[in-house]
Amino acid sequence: MTIERRLTVSEASRVLGMSRTTLLAAEEAGLLAPLRTPGGHRRYDPAELRRYVDRAGVGPNGWVDAAPSERRRPDESGAADITAAVRVAVRPLVQALDADTAGLYLLHDRELRFTAGFGVPRWLAERLASGPPPPPVTQAFGTRRPCIFDPAAIQFPEPRAVGHGVTVALQRDGSPIGVLFVVTRHDLLPGELRVVDAFREVLAMLVEDQRRIAALEHRLARIAAISGF
Repeated sequence: MTIERRLTVSEASRVLGMSRTTLLAAEEAGLLAPLRTPGGHRRYDPAELRRYVDRAGVGPNGWVDAAPSERRRPDESGAADITAAVRVAVRPLVQALDADTAGLYLLHDRELRFTAGFGVPRWLAERLASGPPPPPVTQAFGTRRPCIFDPAAIQFPEPRAVGHGVTVALQRDGSPIGVLFVVTRHDLLPGELRVVDAFREVLAMLVEDQRRIAALEHRLARIAAISGF
């Protein structure tokens, strides 16, 4: 019989694709129960981590979607395609910056709503999606300028968050369409801020392209239905 080795906090975080603070927040929320060594250190049973993955809906590399029911609803917004495209596009940015967490708020019905996140388990994603955007998100959206914030001070994206964060507004044709946030454990260097600022243009084009494709597919489907094809 093969007995799986129990993992440390750092090892479990890497396996789940999330930050240490998010992992500890899951424990605090009662979603994950670690074992303790005689010295009081946390150890995670791989079987318990697999059960947590099934319950929390953590996807590959920590990506989750904020609203499972909405992302499968066919409409002109293209929500499902946008979410999938954002996951693929943002991953290299997060890896390049060695970030803990990243996420995207998009404008829906004149409100900013959390759409997708990296290193965010589903229970936290649903909490962000159901609540109002934090001040750094609304500030970046309103001023259209990058906003540096302290994750610990505002407890975003979760109560145990630490490190350094930045939000940048996504805009197309002069109009804001959403906000990207990134949280890292290290100070964000000027060069890294320029990378984030440049990436928002790429992400904005991607979102708008997906929306146009979804609208076109929706119209074609209506034409097909009317024509009887």
